[in-house]
Amino acid sequence: MIFRFGAAIALVVLTSLLGVALEKRMLELRREVSRQYYRSEVLLERHAKLRLLTQQLGAPTRVMDSIERNETKLEQPKGPVKTTSRRLPLLTWQRSTPASR
Repeated sequence: MIFRFGAAIALVVLTSLLGVALEKRMLELRREVSRQYYRSEVLLERHAKLRLLTQQLGAPTRVMDSIERNETKLEQPKGPVKTTSRRLPLLTWQRSTPASR
């Protein structure tokens, strides 16, 4: 009788410990994803600010003035710029292990 009671208590404790470990890992993953969303928002905002600055600095009147004053040299581009597709890291729920961090 005592053996059954001890086994039942051990089973309950192991189940609760497993639940706590799973909750902890899920919370860690949620934190990681929220950090990545924050970083992506910061980078998008920075990209927008830099794009605005580029447009302001590359305005036709400003460029023409600098060309007329011979401050800007015109050069032929070497080729088209290749862009890669945008992809946020780990937001596609890739499986990450502690060794790959």
